[in-house]
Amino acid sequence: MDPLEPLRRVVRDVTDPQLVARGIETLLWLAVIALAAWAALRISHALLRHTAAGRAAEPAGRITPIIEGLLRYAIIFTALILMLDAVHVNVTPVLASATVLGLTLGFGAQYLIRDLLAGVFLIAEGTLQAGDLVRVVGNIGTTDLGTVERIALRALRIRKVSGELLTVPHGSIMWIGNLSRDYARAIVQIPIPYGANVSAALDGLREAAQAWAAAHAGGGPAEPKVDGIADLRDGAIVLQCSVLVAPGRENDAAAELRRNILEALARRGVMPGTPLGSPSPPSA
Repeated sequence: MDPLEPLRRVVRDVTDPQLVARGIETLLWLAVIALAAWAALRISHALLRHTAAGRAAEPAGRITPIIEGLLRYAIIFTALILMLDAVHVNVTPVLASATVLGLTLGFGAQYLIRDLLAGVFLIAEGTLQAGDLVRVVGNIGTTDLGTVERIALRALRIRKVSGELLTVPHGSIMWIGNLSRDYARAIVQIPIPYGANVSAALDGLREAAQAWAAAHAGGGPAEPKVDGIADLRDGAIVLQCSVLVAPGRENDAAAELRRNILEALARRGVMPGTPLGSPSPPSA
């Protein structure tokens, strides 16, 4: 037997016109699939960006990166399946394996999937944005006030006043209090003794409120409001004044209102009582 006969058979098979034609056809199909996938990626990317242009603050604009990523993975996965089919690879076991793997990962990573889905809705609804002052209630309890530093797809990062950085998974959030939307309310409570002239004290609160409004004309959604007697406590009548201000200005507004109120009360001879929260002096 000629030792070169196997080599000659390989050469005959490789140079067989039908085999060459099938190979060229396969390569053409692979090129067409790759080109179609590339075109689909470019077109979908352009359409999504065009749709979301100028709407970054709306739900459609915020969720665009998520939809873009899902479309990218779907197009690439479809192209790979078509390429495997083009080279005559049975894709049924591949799809079955992918299904089983997806179910396994779904059961094993259910908390991760819960966090991701909650993150999608949180980003789409625009409940929060970076820089907001928030309070979050979740499975771990209530967090202190903190500033949102980053809204990732799986978790929320909040920087507390103490500097501590909290990472809160979206799926564990029960409700969110946002103090940076629309307006805030500055509330000032002043205690006065029971024997004090309440009418004079309320006149002092109105004068202080009018002075604040004159100094901040157009600086708030509404004029200061004298709420009157807010509470009766041991040893003190609690008077209250409030005003709506821009988010983040409530502490400054409350401090200025408090100073105006104390000056107005002093002009009327009304002395504030025991500070709220302070223990009463022991009786003789």
